[in-house]
Amino acid sequence: MRVVLDARPLSHPQAGGFRTYVRSLVQGLAETGGRDEILLYLDRPVPEGTVPAAANFGVRILDPSRLRTDFSLFARQVRRDRPDVVHGTMNYVPPVPGVPTTVTIHDALGIKPYPFIRVDRKLRSQAIYRYWALLTRRSARAAREIITVSSAAAKELGDALGRPADTFHVVHNGITLPAPSAPVRRSEDTVLAMASSDPRKNLGLLYRALSAGAKLFAEPPCLHVVCTSPTVKARAERALSEHGVPRYRLLCGLDDRALADAYAAAAVFVWPSHREGFGLPPLEAMTCGCPVLSSSAPAMPEVLSDAARYFDHESPEDLADKLRELLADARGRQEMSRRGRAHAATFTCRRMAEQTLAVWRGVARG
Repeated sequence: MRVVLDARPLSHPQAGGFRTYVRSLVQGLAETGGRDEILLYLDRPVPEGTVPAAANFGVRILDPSRLRTDFSLFARQVRRDRPDVVHGTMNYVPPVPGVPTTVTIHDALGIKPYPFIRVDRKLRSQAIYRYWALLTRRSARAAREIITVSSAAAKELGDALGRPADTFHVVHNGITLPAPSAPVRRSEDTVLAMASSDPRKNLGLLYRALSAGAKLFAEPPCLHVVCTSPTVKARAERALSEHGVPRYRLLCGLDDRALADAYAAAAVFVWPSHREGFGLPPLEAMTCGCPVLSSSAPAMPEVLSDAARYFDHESPEDLADKLRELLADARGRQEMSRRGRAHAATFTCRRMAEQTLAVWRGVARG
């Protein structure tokens, strides 16, 4: 079987869920040691080691010119490669007439209105939002099969697209984060969180909990906030100041090893998200032995199971109470660390790849 995988997120400089997803899938495909030919479509060269050295992997660099769009280049290269299946990784798959397609749609956020999503009033921003929603819906109609990353996402996508949830293939993501440096000393009062410009991540809830709930703590915990870009850092610093969070530190420019060390050094990782298709960072924290306090939003109990503790993602008071209880419970955190490691170990890239390959083979067989 020959598969074209839209792996362009691998060659994009910005961090994000799409790139992590593709990296995990590619790593898992390499681990299976299969004979299927995997052609990775990129839009620029990638650092050495990004693409597996296995003989069944190939790379195509689609370098857009002023005369051709990304989609026309993609379709032209597909006609040359004549694959059995083309797989889209970013909620859509470029149109490739005459070739079976599959697509991973990670969540319904791009096609279903949620109260926490604010679309900029500028016409350009509205047009971009509608364009991506149109691409997702068209790809869903054209694809032979659709993969999504959780049963919760399948239900919401089914509601948004008007199709039964059991028509989606649920394939949980795999974890690629390396082990922390040894040894890493765990702080007893450090709370770790991930900053984002995405409103669904709901970081304001954590800031309000630490500010308004400061009186609940004998000594307010120190919040460490991971920032993935200068823009995210500036927004986080402004929000922390506006909310009056008493103690905080911004962690910027972390590579994967440094991120693993940050997880390992924290007493608790807090994930206040409104909504997720999957939610990988809490699992990464568990991999590093960090106890997780997560919102109870859809997908999180499915993904994290009983290895995490949960709070109401609309109540800063509930978060403050649960955080105080967990920070005061050293024995409970130790047990959560043990359970979390064991739970996260089941989310392997190989399992992710094997389940994805099964979908592709079904399509290739017709």
